[in-house]
Amino acid sequence: MKILFIIEGLHPGGKERRFVELLKGLNQIPDFDCQIILLKDDIHYKSILELNFPIINFKRNILHDKRVISKFSEILISYKPNIIHCWDNIAALHFGPLAKWYKIKFINSAISTAPDDMKIFSKRYFFNVTTFPFSDIILSNSKAGLKAFHVPKKKGRYIHNGFDFDRLHIKISKEKIREKFNIKSKVVVGMVASFSKMKDYDTFTNAAKIILTQNSDVSFIAVGEGENIEMYRAKMKNENRFIFTGRQEDTESIIDAFDIGVLSTFTEGISNSIMEYMALGKPVIASKGGGTPELVINNETGFLIEPNNSMQLVDKINYLIAHHNTAIKMGLKGETRIKEEFSLDGMTFNTLRLYKEIIKD
Repeated sequence: MKILFIIEGLHPGGKERRFVELLKGLNQIPDFDCQIILLKDDIHYKSILELNFPIINFKRNILHDKRVISKFSEILISYKPNIIHCWDNIAALHFGPLAKWYKIKFINSAISTAPDDMKIFSKRYFFNVTTFPFSDIILSNSKAGLKAFHVPKKKGRYIHNGFDFDRLHIKISKEKIREKFNIKSKVVVGMVASFSKMKDYDTFTNAAKIILTQNSDVSFIAVGEGENIEMYRAKMKNENRFIFTGRQEDTESIIDAFDIGVLSTFTEGISNSIMEYMALGKPVIASKGGGTPELVINNETGFLIEPNNSMQLVDKINYLIAHHNTAIKMGLKGETRIKEEFSLDGMTFNTLRLYKEIIKD
């Protein structure tokens, strides 16, 4: 079985991590062969290099450089893949028609979010929907993603993320993390997310401001970077117990020091941050939109709250602080759920089954 993968790049991100972890799983399958096309020469997830799959860099801008189309055709002719598995909508728009021309099955995995208020005249919706006619399968990581983009039922499939527990090697102890970020409080509430318009740091910071005035034994950590980070640094500049870590390589060790994991967001498919919280046994408080209800079981592994609702977030954080044993039980249930329902083996098996099915079709 030969699979040609196409992805824009391997910069830090949920889709990119999911792609690399899928390749780790597929690497264990006998007679599996693949090549990878990167449209940008940036590789944050270095573990992909250890798999020794051929990586082809298309460094030029595919929107303006016609030579990439010719180069892509040459690869199809020489490599003869059974399936092209594309992870970006612009790439799908360019290379999907060529897959049809060469009669190669085309899987489109560009949908990795699930906006509740998707506008049919938005650019995001347009660029995704335009690729549907060239796609044999439109593969999302959540049921909510298929619904949000109105994917045709005959083409739509979903496979949930698989979590690789092998990467949970805690390199830095909780005590060292506390020392590194000067955390003196008993309780740590954390959120791992980019400072982008899709992440609702307003709700998180507003809730933090309220709780910090009520409880002197709580600290908040925001792990990530992005275009809006300086705005929030200014907003929280007088709050010594609100910590901005910036970009971190060892996020697992930081999450391990959390008592509560929060993800306040406007749109989400299956969040890798939430999966990390749960895998490390942390109770979760998350915005209920998108694919998050497929991951977090409300009142069992954590709480689902309304988007943009600071007071609800305050209430749930205070509840978990006051009910420590309940918080521990929720975290343990979440860890079990990831192991049983969101395993790397499960994602690999379901993807491989889809490949075999589409080849026979």
